[in-house]
Amino acid sequence: MKIIIIEDEGITRQWLKKKLEELSGDYHVEGVFSNGSMALDYLACAKNVDVVFTDIRMPVMDGLEFLEKLLEMGLKPYKVILSAYDEFHYARQAIRLGAQEFVLKPEITKESLKQILDAAAKYLEQKQVDKEETQIEETENKKGAVFAELVKQGMAGAEELTRVLGENIKEQEISKLVFAEIYLEKQVSCEAVEELLAIFLEQEQLQGAFFWADNQTLILGYLHNKEGERLQLMDRLGNILQVHTGIRPYLGISRMQGDGNQTQRGTNQLIDIKEMCRQAAAARENRVFFGLCGAWQYDDMRVYMKQEAGELYFNQDIKEIMKYLYQADYAKAAQKVEDFLHNVQKASYLHPTYVKALCDEILSAYRHNLWEYGLNDDEKERVEGAKLLISREMLNLQKLLDAVKSEEDYLCNLLQKKRGNMQYSASVKEVMEYVEDHMGERISLEQMADKVFLSKPYLSTLFKKETGRKFSSYLQEVRLEKSRTLLKDTRLSVGKIAEQVGFFDSAHFSRAFKDHYGCSPLEYRKTK
Repeated sequence: MKIIIIEDEGITRQWLKKKLEELSGDYHVEGVFSNGSMALDYLACAKNVDVVFTDIRMPVMDGLEFLEKLLEMGLKPYKVILSAYDEFHYARQAIRLGAQEFVLKPEITKESLKQILDAAAKYLEQKQVDKEETQIEETENKKGAVFAELVKQGMAGAEELTRVLGENIKEQEISKLVFAEIYLEKQVSCEAVEELLAIFLEQEQLQGAFFWADNQTLILGYLHNKEGERLQLMDRLGNILQVHTGIRPYLGISRMQGDGNQTQRGTNQLIDIKEMCRQAAAARENRVFFGLCGAWQYDDMRVYMKQEAGELYFNQDIKEIMKYLYQADYAKAAQKVEDFLHNVQKASYLHPTYVKALCDEILSAYRHNLWEYGLNDDEKERVEGAKLLISREMLNLQKLLDAVKSEEDYLCNLLQKKRGNMQYSASVKEVMEYVEDHMGERISLEQMADKVFLSKPYLSTLFKKETGRKFSSYLQEVRLEKSRTLLKDTRLSVGKIAEQVGFFDSAHFSRAFKDHYGCSPLEYRKTK
């Protein structure tokens, strides 16, 4: 242990030096100085001093000013302040400047010095441990930063990757490289996750490096040198993260580098690590999209039912929906769509992008059929809105399916209405359009007869002949169907909805709704 003494009293300096060196041959007093300025000149050259004993009151530079200069130099020896007086304000200021001990000169004994140096030894030992841990952490952070830069560049050579993953790796072992993307459902302490991941890699004897892509997503590259499935390994990691953080993780795993993620440039083999990251991200997106925490492999995501047959999943369903739409059998088309939406919920092996493409194709088929009919401005706007549905960020399967069902219901009903209108006379079509646009007003058959220049009895007979329903029944059905949409899509009160669709008595509306749909308006809303 290297020690220096700063004391303006010559006898005290020599006495203290003698006492310290008598304690042990391991204690070396490297220098004695009469003021802080002389000690600083020495430290500017020596620097590696372990313990400093310094007086408070000295000429040229006192003990407190000396401590301030030590802080500025970034030196952190064990600091012992000496004083002939019990001066609390000096002690408080010395501790603020980093002093570990404040000792009164009259109380200095061989035993007290031994206790001070024992405490110094523990301090220096802990300082060394902290330094080593900091160096390890800095090395890991540097590895992560280099790794992130390699991924950003896209292509990397085997030599570059061995420098990141471990110096003792042979270049041919890079063929076992695998990427995993780990997404945590909520933000968590990065330090805690990093510690768990480092322990996991060490425990599984895996060589790897990782970095944060954002505050919830971590990219891991490692050499899969173990027997067994990569999926099982990442599932174990996912379980560890969930147990110790309490947050659900979603993990995606790329193909192994040796499975074709490389190219040749001159004599060097370059690895497309950007593509491997994309594969891991796609597999992770699959887990989030289907709401299934845990790990998934890119290789397990499929589009074709059988590789040799080349038949796309759900392709036959899409063909049948299109066939029913072409035949104007909208009921069967709607049932087939409902079956598709039910079955696709269980198709967690499909890429989310493929599922979105299937949904887009269904809605496109409905839109294509609608363009054959004349649409008013509101209808055109709504149909175009269905076109934009899939382009929105649909990160969750259930939200996507709910949105598709809602749009399909509207498009199917619109198709049925437009198709039906083609079979009606001009007078009946005009009446039906008026009802659609003015259902919230008081409407009578007599009023409609005046509007289309027909007698009331003749219009009544004509309307029933062409639609199969009395005008009053048709009017109530239109109002009830509109009320059903408002109950599902808005939070308006039952009374307000009744008023908007033309029922001027809430009790009458509720009775009519229950007679038609088998449940009250409030019961219907609870099921949607």
